[in-house]
Amino acid sequence: MIDEFEEIEDLLIEGNKKYQWKIVQEEETPKIDNPIPKYPVLILTCMDPRIEVYRIFQLKPGDVFVLRNAGNVYTEDVLRSVLIAIHEFNIKYIIILGHIDCSLKKIRLGELKDKLNDSAIKKIGRYGTNFYLELQKFFKTFIDEIKNIENQLQKFRNAKELPSNIKIKGMLYDPYSGWVFEEKVFRKYSVYENFVKDYRKILKAKQFELVDYLEKIEDEIINGDVLQKLEEPEIIDEHGELPQAEGEISELEAFNVDILEEKTIKTSSFDDHNFDFQQFQNKLIIMPTLQIPKIYIHIPKIKVYVPVLYKKKCLKSEYI
Repeated sequence: MIDEFEEIEDLLIEGNKKYQWKIVQEEETPKIDNPIPKYPVLILTCMDPRIEVYRIFQLKPGDVFVLRNAGNVYTEDVLRSVLIAIHEFNIKYIIILGHIDCSLKKIRLGELKDKLNDSAIKKIGRYGTNFYLELQKFFKTFIDEIKNIENQLQKFRNAKELPSNIKIKGMLYDPYSGWVFEEKVFRKYSVYENFVKDYRKILKAKQFELVDYLEKIEDEIINGDVLQKLEEPEIIDEHGELPQAEGEISELEAFNVDILEEKTIKTSSFDDHNFDFQQFQNKLIIMPTLQIPKIYIHIPKIKVYVPVLYKKKCLKSEYI
């Protein structure tokens, strides 16, 4: 019988061989020219594999420090790493990057207790008489992603071990849409449930930000990689025109806010515990296309996901 761990090890080693081949082909490089990290930033985020920090922010290896643990929570070991980053690598800014749909808030402590061996139970319960409370303290479970981010920010700000000049902010990532929401966006909502109710409006504002961004980089799009590909065209049509850039070609579509309304579901339905969030996730927001002389840049349709509200089903005694 083939050992699953060995299969996974083989998968990783094969991946490393592909990486080495890309190095040989000069498609990749392990070399980092800048001091590490390039930016004086440390990001504490969850261990959820959907959170690819470098991809989300379009960073390069070596640009920032990234710490991970379950629930992006402040711990003594996180403090240890943060102090090293501050005093040895001149980190000045810390970002707590939480995320929607965190598995840590869905853990049922009673069920988890039954999976622990005797050594784990003795270790967790040795400091108190209320074992479920000790379980919660040990695993640091929570029921609200926004409140959790705020709690971790407060713990960092109260940590006397940190220099007073260190600045700390929170962010919330949606792994289904790819959007990152700044602290100023979600902080106005006292609880995660209110954030969900307003999610359509919040997302709409983000779409407008994207449109503004595309307008800002329009010249860069025209004068950058797109035109570089067309500098020496192999074929020129009978009218002497350059070939169009690869990708879907479409007519300019006016950005109509009403489209967003048509492609979403009324906010009031979020209050219905029977609401089909999967159905909502499949709804599309139509993004505009940029019309540029001789080159058409098509912006693909973007799916909208409204995060699921997970109702607390366990008994109250489970957290007491």
